[in-house]
Amino acid sequence: MQSILIIGGGAAGLMAAYELSKHKYPITILEAKKRLGGRIHTITDNSFSQPIEAGAEFIHGDLPLTISLLKKAGIPYHVVNDNMFQLEKGKLKKQKEFSDHRNKVMKEMEDLKEDTPLKDFLNTYFNDAQYEGLRQSIKNFAGGFDLADISKASTKALYREWSHEMGKQYRINGGYKQLVNYLETVCKENGCAVQTDCCVKKINWQTNEVSMLTMCSRIFKSNKVIITVPAGVLQTNVNDEDYIEFKPAIPEHTAAAKNIGFGSVIKIILEFSENFWNKEKKNAGFIFTDEIIPTWWSQLPVETILTGWIGGEKAGILKHETDDEILDKALQSLANAFAISTESLKEKLKAAKVFNWCKEPDIGGGYSYNTTESVAAKKILQQPVNNTLFFAGEAFFESVPGGTVEAALSSGKVVAQQVLKTLQ
Repeated sequence: MQSILIIGGGAAGLMAAYELSKHKYPITILEAKKRLGGRIHTITDNSFSQPIEAGAEFIHGDLPLTISLLKKAGIPYHVVNDNMFQLEKGKLKKQKEFSDHRNKVMKEMEDLKEDTPLKDFLNTYFNDAQYEGLRQSIKNFAGGFDLADISKASTKALYREWSHEMGKQYRINGGYKQLVNYLETVCKENGCAVQTDCCVKKINWQTNEVSMLTMCSRIFKSNKVIITVPAGVLQTNVNDEDYIEFKPAIPEHTAAAKNIGFGSVIKIILEFSENFWNKEKKNAGFIFTDEIIPTWWSQLPVETILTGWIGGEKAGILKHETDDEILDKALQSLANAFAISTESLKEKLKAAKVFNWCKEPDIGGGYSYNTTESVAAKKILQQPVNNTLFFAGEAFFESVPGGTVEAALSSGKVVAQQVLKTLQ
């Protein structure tokens, strides 16, 4: 019976294994980290009053595959309060973002004949002085939510995403790790082998024959391989620590991977002794500021935890700073935004964690966004190399919303079906 190796034990890799293991093929998952989950990373730390999410946190709408897996596993989830506020002079006001001109912006995006980077679009249609605030607001939104560099990001792709009504958002009780645990358990029950702390460095291949050289001093062999590493890993160069060598080279696929956007993100989670940000009892879910760390959200119904978020180009500026330096900037941002002293905040601070995904080994960023070249790139990456090398992951799947766990799961499922067709 032909065997399958899966590189990467994140959502895409686990989903591919989950589907393929039903057919009892010999499957081994190779994961570089000491844990499964990839950019899903739920942490239980006794200094916090509940598990915290270092990575993926929300289910962005009634997403069919994610919700069906949660129901099948019996994992509870709950609606998130997503009331959005802009903090102005220490006061919470209903968040507008670019709503004052939203209809005009969306209409121009919809009517765009030829795709163009968002920066060029704004300079063409909204270059007047009266739109200066609008341009900055859209740049902040694209960078903060989509992690996008507007000089590269596809205007048409952002239009599709921004016009898509996600509906309610959810969190998983106990964290996303519940879903990872379920997929891992089923895969192992179906005979999957899992090797963690085992980083693949070289893939030697010919049609239906693959061998892997790893950092754990082992060589693994199979007939098929599914590569589910983040796009950021495939975008590395030969001298980079995370570089994976293909022999023979697969230049069309590696070039395509570099044409997909992959954004930076830093996440800061703080727990305080009291809720100082919601004294007006406005039930604020998300708070936007003009500070260095601009975006914050609460963990309602737990009232004492705040999550700070900085993405895109702004995160790239901070990525080389230490966790302590980033924490200081987070506290200073809150102090400035709420017009209170940093000393007062530090007195209230019970627990703090900084997660700089830009510097995370074997990942190197947050999630993908579409450039003007991504459509063509994804078509290439969705095609296997000689029915032997297959690629899966949120970056390679065409979906709305993009950059999500749902996209990773969907990609893993589709690729599993591709592999099955070559085995039958």
